[in-house]
Amino acid sequence: MKCPVCKTSVLIDHPLDAALASYACTQCGGQWVAATAYFRWLEAQAPKLAASAPVMRVDLPVVEHTKAKLCPQCGRILTRARVGHGVSFSLSHCGGCSGIWFDANEWEVLRGLNLHTNLHLVFSSAWQAEVAKQEREAQHDDLLRQKLGDADFAEIKRIKAWLDAHPKRAELYAVLLASVPTPPPAPHPPPSH
Repeated sequence: MKCPVCKTSVLIDHPLDAALASYACTQCGGQWVAATAYFRWLEAQAPKLAASAPVMRVDLPVVEHTKAKLCPQCGRILTRARVGHGVSFSLSHCGGCSGIWFDANEWEVLRGLNLHTNLHLVFSSAWQAEVAKQEREAQHDDLLRQKLGDADFAEIKRIKAWLDAHPKRAELYAVLLASVPTPPPAPHPPPSH
């Protein structure tokens, strides 16, 4: 199998994790994981998943290769899917054989965030819809931060978190909404003759 990034480098057998077979490129550091290997590994992880490890953020440099890649296993074009959930990069996936390409350090970052056992979900429409929702919320927060300033934005987020966790939040929201003054109606333009 040839590296989908370097094109000429031959992938070598190199386990990505204990009992997770994969093939690595010695030039770019990328890794190819066949779907069958991933699901076999995932099934073996099931007893350990009940007591999942705490999140341990891994700050490793990730150089994402965004050019089109061909699947090293079946030759189809790999598609990209955003990971989201605090991860800025996308993963490359084969729609034919369902294998996954990891650019250098992507697996380590995902494992540190306990997302490595959800990779089969990253390519689903439900996961991608949630990623899009998170991105819209982040854009909305950025706009509010620009309008309000950092201090006021942090304070309103703190108040909202307190309201959302309060057992009488509906009543508190009603009080706040009742105290918002209604703007006067806009004046009507004079009739034209």
